[in-house]
Amino acid sequence: MNDKRTGANPYGDISHNVAARQESPGKKIAVIVVAAVVVLALVAVLATQCGKDSTPAGKNTGAAQAQNATQQTAAVSVTGTPLPPYPSDAGLVADAATDPATGKTPPTLKGETFDAKPLTVAPGGKAKVVVFLAHWCPHCQAEVPLIQKWIDDGNLPSDVEMYAVATATTESRPNYPASAWIATEGFTPQVLLDDQQGTASAAYGLTGFPYMVFIDKDGKVAHRASGEVPIDQFGELVTSLSTSKKQ
Repeated sequence: MNDKRTGANPYGDISHNVAARQESPGKKIAVIVVAAVVVLALVAVLATQCGKDSTPAGKNTGAAQAQNATQQTAAVSVTGTPLPPYPSDAGLVADAATDPATGKTPPTLKGETFDAKPLTVAPGGKAKVVVFLAHWCPHCQAEVPLIQKWIDDGNLPSDVEMYAVATATTESRPNYPASAWIATEGFTPQVLLDDQQGTASAAYGLTGFPYMVFIDKDGKVAHRASGEVPIDQFGELVTSLSTSKKQ
């Protein structure tokens, strides 16, 4: 009677499995407890994330302001002497030794963000980087995510501030509105809106996009760049402004 094909109880396996399950109530309790802990941990993580703003640095980021946009351009006032135009033969990064803006104090820009909050970009205090962007510019579209990743990777020194200026905004051109683009990219630097006449960009000597002005802690222009600057080179220019370098 060792042949398992004869004389078998057709319900034997089922009875055995049921009995086995009934034999270990402690195991059931252990599994339930572990599952409950996992669920509670997941709920805690989700609650923490929901309590945060959707952008990395909170409500004062360009992306967060862009998500609540009420305008794409705004009035801007300029105080101080405009910078000379970026040299036509300077290439991507102007030679600081020959750039006529080097050592000059850039003007103060007062305007608004996408959500109509006041914003001032002024020389002095901390070192600053001011990046001028046009929503329709393919080089700007390529540069913005690279800059944001560079920031996300923890490369922006704590003693350097970065701002953007949304300029040359035109409803009939591609990638409009600029606010949707900035929000989608999760761009954290606050964004000052230029007016329809390009007052801010003219005051800073812009001649092409993207355009970057690097200002030292004393409020003087240290470097200028225009075009799709390689992110490694961009990073070197930013960190050169820091007295403590990368934090």
